[in-house]
Amino acid sequence: MSMLGRFLELSLVVPDTGTSWQRWLGLGFAGAEAGDIWPHAYGVVACEGVAVGLHAAGGESPFISFVRPEVAQLERELADRLLGVEHARLGDDEFNLIELREPGGTLLRVQEARTFSAPAEVPARTSLGVFDALSLPCPDLAEARGFWERLGYEVRDIEQPWPGLAVESLPLACHEVSTSRDVLLVFDGPVEAGAIARLGIAPARLPALRHRAHSLLHVADGVGLLGLAPG
Repeated sequence: MSMLGRFLELSLVVPDTGTSWQRWLGLGFAGAEAGDIWPHAYGVVACEGVAVGLHAAGGESPFISFVRPEVAQLERELADRLLGVEHARLGDDEFNLIELREPGGTLLRVQEARTFSAPAEVPARTSLGVFDALSLPCPDLAEARGFWERLGYEVRDIEQPWPGLAVESLPLACHEVSTSRDVLLVFDGPVEAGAIARLGIAPARLPALRHRAHSLLHVADGVGLLGLAPG
């Protein structure tokens, strides 16, 4: 098992979980059965390759959640690799979790148990396309590579859809801040016209993709949805 455990979800703190839930379902995601571990309203949607957790509370957004046993041991493992912990909640009567931050500033939460059950059927394609990666903005790709490698992951260079990094065994990639300052959910599209109409959001464009047809949708949940036309 990797040091952080299994990728669980992209976690978003949203003002209205019901409205957000319906928005994501309308994009072709499937609803998952959420547990009651969190004291706040919480829902989960998923497609093949990624789950999105919708939280009514929880601090900054977005953040990325992982799950692994023996979370207390992780604190020592991180210290051994000179990686600091930003927050820890550990104890026999606690739902144990540890938070740290990757070099681009995105918070990573590692918790001791799953908080939802995967849908019985997970759609391979959504109205945005087929999920490709959760891409994090990073001011220094070399620093990002070193961070993930110290956590025991293999990292490879990518050239598409832009120069960056991919973290093997995780649905994660890194892109330069000059490409986008947003956390991006990247899909091999194209985005269906009906999806754009349902969201009521005018698509934006990225200069880094000026030679490739694409649609970038900024939703209220704090993450960019990028659908790429074949190319």
